[in-house]
Amino acid sequence: MTSSVVVRPIRQDDYAAWSILWDGYCTFYEATISQEMTALTWARLLDPAVPLLGWCANLDGAVIGFTHALEHLSTWSPKPYVYLEDLFVAKTVRKSGAGSALIEAVYAHADKIGSPKVYWQTAYTNAIARKLYEQIGKDSGCLVYQRA
Repeated sequence: MTSSVVVRPIRQDDYAAWSILWDGYCTFYEATISQEMTALTWARLLDPAVPLLGWCANLDGAVIGFTHALEHLSTWSPKPYVYLEDLFVAKTVRKSGAGSALIEAVYAHADKIGSPKVYWQTAYTNAIARKLYEQIGKDSGCLVYQRA
């Protein structure tokens, strides 16, 4: 019998597994996130009053990946857009379907709230993730700039 990935909203008892994956995500992007910011992110993910949402992917009872998304207003739509901010799957289980299942969970949330747009960004060098993104999404044709 083949196991399948199950995606569900993040829960308080996911913290230990999530934090290991979060460290891996930050390492991949060469980002240094303080313990205080990590704690604040976790608290926000669990606070229903904050528009930051989180899901985890489970395989055989183990948390193997996560995604975070946030809803925000738009000047182009009466309904909010959904920005998929973070997505990470443990290296040992990549190509298990967890990445696409996590994105589909975000899509389902967007559909539920009537959002006309789900979008995300990734590094040009993230070739493995880009293969998935090109199957499940489309290149917006936009470049992302940030304050220098």
